[in-house]
Amino acid sequence: MKRRHLLGSVAVLALAPLPSRAQTFPDKPIRFVVPYAPGGATDTSARIAAEYLTNKFGQQVLVDNKPGGGTIIATEIVTKAKPDGYTILMAAAPVATNTSFGLKLPYDPVKDLAPICSYVDMPLLLACNPNAPYKTMAEFIAWAKTQSSPIPYASAGNASMPHLWGEQLRMETGIKLEHIGYKGSADALKDVLGGHVMLFSDTLLPGGLAVKDGRLRGLVVGAAKRVPMLPDVPTVAEAGLPANLTGAVFFGVMAPGGTPEPIVAALNAAFNELLRDPATAKKLVDLGFVLVGGSAADYGKRLLAETEKWRKVIKEANISPPA
Repeated sequence: MKRRHLLGSVAVLALAPLPSRAQTFPDKPIRFVVPYAPGGATDTSARIAAEYLTNKFGQQVLVDNKPGGGTIIATEIVTKAKPDGYTILMAAAPVATNTSFGLKLPYDPVKDLAPICSYVDMPLLLACNPNAPYKTMAEFIAWAKTQSSPIPYASAGNASMPHLWGEQLRMETGIKLEHIGYKGSADALKDVLGGHVMLFSDTLLPGGLAVKDGRLRGLVVGAAKRVPMLPDVPTVAEAGLPANLTGAVFFGVMAPGGTPEPIVAALNAAFNELLRDPATAKKLVDLGFVLVGGSAADYGKRLLAETEKWRKVIKEANISPPA
C-alpha cells in the first residue's frame, strides 16, 4: 500500500505544471545598459525607470553606463548577453538611425535585439534668439524665403537628430538653411544666446529650458500635442507644417534577441505600469519627456518606420555619418 501510494504521489507531481520562468521573473538584479554617460536625458530617464522597477520587482535594477561608439558599444554588449531578461538596453534614436546611415554594425539590429517597449520621447524644438526678425514659424518661413543666402542654424552636431530634423525642415518647406554643427547642445546654445547664430534646432533639453526662462523664443515643437514645459509653443500641425515633421529623440527598451516571450511580456507590462504611475509620470513630464508606452510590437514597428524615414532624409540631404 505504501509503495502504491508513493507511486501515485509521484504520478501526480509529474502531471502538475512546473512554475514558469516568467512567473518568478525577476529573481535577481537586472542590468540596465545605458549608451551614454551619466547626467544626460537618456541616463536620467533610465534612472527614473530603474528606481520604480526596483521597488516593483524587489530586485535591484542597476544602471550601467557604457558610452561611446555612437551607442554601438552598449548595444553590442546587450546583443551578446544571455537572452533571459536580466540584461536590457536603454535604446536611444541611434538604434534606428545607425542603420539609416548604413553603418557597418557588429550585430543585426533586427535579429539580435528584441523590442520590449517604447518608453518616452524627447520632442525636437526649433527656437531662435529673441532679437531675430521673426516671432512665429510662419514669419520665419516668409522671411527666410526673401533671403538670398542660406539661413544658418545650430545643432548639437553632425548627424544628431536635431540636425536630421533641420534638414527635413529645409526640404519640406523649401527654405534655404545651412547647418552649423557643434560639439554638443551646450556649445550651440551659447552661440545662439550670444547672437552668433540666430536659429537653434535642439530638443526640449536644454533648448526648451532656455525658451521657458525667456532666453530663447520657441517657434515650433515637434510633438503631436503641446508639451507642458512649453505650453505657448505651437506644434507642427498648429504651425501649418507637414505632419511628417513631427519628430523626437525617441527612447525605448530592448533585450537580446531570442528573449522568451513571457519575459518580454513581463518587462513590457512593468514599463507600461511605471508610465501610468502618477509620481513617476510627473518626474518624466516635468523634464520635458512625452510618455509613450504600448506593446512590444508597436515599438518594433516604430523602429522600422523611423529607420526608413531618416534613411530618406539622409540620402536626399547627403548627410555624412556620425564621426
